[in-house]
Amino acid sequence: MALVSRLLLGLAIAAGAMVTALFIGPDGWGTGGNFELIPVRLPRVLGALVAGCALGMAGAAQQGVFRNPLADPGLTGVFGGALLGLGVLFAVAPDLAWEQTWRIPAAAGLGALAATSALLILNRGRSGVNLILAGLGINALAGAGTLLITASSDSARTTLLLTGAGNWLGLITLELAWLPLVLAAAAGLLLLTQARGLNRLSLGEHVAQTMGTDVKSLTWRTALLTSLAAGAATCLCGPIAFIGLLAPHVARRLVGATHQHVLPAAGLIGGLLLLLADTAGRAGWLGLNLPAGALVALVGAPAFIWLARRHV
Repeated sequence: MALVSRLLLGLAIAAGAMVTALFIGPDGWGTGGNFELIPVRLPRVLGALVAGCALGMAGAAQQGVFRNPLADPGLTGVFGGALLGLGVLFAVAPDLAWEQTWRIPAAAGLGALAATSALLILNRGRSGVNLILAGLGINALAGAGTLLITASSDSARTTLLLTGAGNWLGLITLELAWLPLVLAAAAGLLLLTQARGLNRLSLGEHVAQTMGTDVKSLTWRTALLTSLAAGAATCLCGPIAFIGLLAPHVARRLVGATHQHVLPAAGLIGGLLLLLADTAGRAGWLGLNLPAGALVALVGAPAFIWLARRHV
């Protein structure tokens, strides 16, 4: 009962934060010039909340399936793959991408899935440290491919520079955001169905298999869903690292280690973190319009270093 109360409180806080964020702008409290509340702020606020939720749940699922507390879509190559997928799309068919906007999350999701598949193959039977090293290598390789694409394509360069800098939230519209929003929400809900298997896997592969869990199938299902979640989130907010790392750790402190509890709690915390960062950045409280990714990294990078010292 206490857990249900906490989750309901989290939902109430998220709803209140969303409404508050809608009325905060560079000029202070209000609807903004030309009533920008609906066409400009609403997709941005929804994008931050849903993308953060998807990243939080994806991070919790990756930490569970890889059994590594340092796993995060930004550190395991998923963002690099998603950006590479977007780069290929905007270089090859930019007009089709904007005319048929479903291609944008599709390209990001396929790129993220390719990166996750490579990570699973490279990390088979290896230690947690090797997971991070393999993820960094995949990120570097995907980043090199993305740079080659941006060097040869003006349309891809413009889009990916804004995405890579974490400014994508300021560009999305309801027309562009609705499909990634649906896909990110669907991926999060489907990740909840993997919670029991992840609980068993946390006891070890042999124990999980003894209890009737197909570990290989669970791993690939979770990888597919985390790729979908991270790919959709990339379309909404760009490659914002550390949300998927921080949110699960905070969630486990609040609700324990059971994945039925950790996954939704990590989603709520991730959504609130990204919404807070985006709202603070666009409100100009520091005299600047700062991208959400930069503000998240200011907290996430020191947290990652602290966690790495504890677990490596």
